[in-house]
Amino acid sequence: MELKKLENSFYIDNPVVHQALDFNSLKNEWNSQKVRGHGIVKIEIMNLIFAIPVRSNIKHRASFILEVNRADMRVKGMGLDYSKALLITDPQYISNDVFLLRSKEAGKKLQDKEEHITKQFSRYVEKYISAVKKRDNNILQSYEYRFTTLVNYHQELGL
Repeated sequence: MELKKLENSFYIDNPVVHQALDFNSLKNEWNSQKVRGHGIVKIEIMNLIFAIPVRSNIKHRASFILEVNRADMRVKGMGLDYSKALLITDPQYISNDVFLLRSKEAGKKLQDKEEHITKQFSRYVEKYISAVKKRDNNILQSYEYRFTTLVNYHQELGL
């Protein structure tokens, strides 16, 4: 499993993605000064392709932590943030260039983890679908789902 980068064409072709990293919901646009090409991993579930971004300060369990943050107990660490997954409708949105993390040790934690990460993310999405269908606000307002990008993909998820 390799970290890649999103191409600028993703941001152009997807002008509104609520709750995404670097998306300003107040202005309803990408923050052009912050779109920095996150490292992402590609995951395929339910015949859909998602890009799961690396995020520095994850505070919830809907993630795969690559590097633990010992300085701030409220922050789990740096890793893949399932709540910020982006639907990839064109494979060309994912660059062929490898995205390198500052910590090579953190990057090594992705080796041989594709099946594990895919299972975790699949459970995350299935729980979201179930919660939406049941209108379960306890789950939908939980820390893991309150700010999820999955709100953008109801049609694709069959909701």
